[in-house]
Amino acid sequence: MDSKILVIDDDSIILFIHRTMIKNSGITVSVDYFLSAEVALEYIMKHKDTCNFLLLLDINMPTMNGWELLDILKDCAFKENINVVMVTSSINESDRTKARTYKQVYEYLTKPIKVADFVALQSHKKVGRFFRPFK
Repeated sequence: MDSKILVIDDDSIILFIHRTMIKNSGITVSVDYFLSAEVALEYIMKHKDTCNFLLLLDINMPTMNGWELLDILKDCAFKENINVVMVTSSINESDRTKARTYKQVYEYLTKPIKVADFVALQSHKKVGRFFRPFK
């Protein structure tokens, strides 16, 4: 089964920063970027039978926010293939607490994200495998 990293944030500048940070951290796996949770969900549904996913997910987005996407994915038949790192500007402890209630959420990072954050994720027990180069 393939592994995919999906970066989901409604701010194109943040996506650009994440792209740069990922590139500068030495990660060589394929990463896809989405400006909306809805489009990311469509992509996930299309590839659910062939991929494991790591979502780098923002919370506050229009139309469908990060919590709404997590609520859809937490009970889906392929939930074991969904892994999430929250990447958000929210410093509210209530958001951190809420994130811990989702089994698929393994980390909670606050923006602005740093190269060191991506480097640390490479050795993370649960999500580090997504950062290994494709062969």
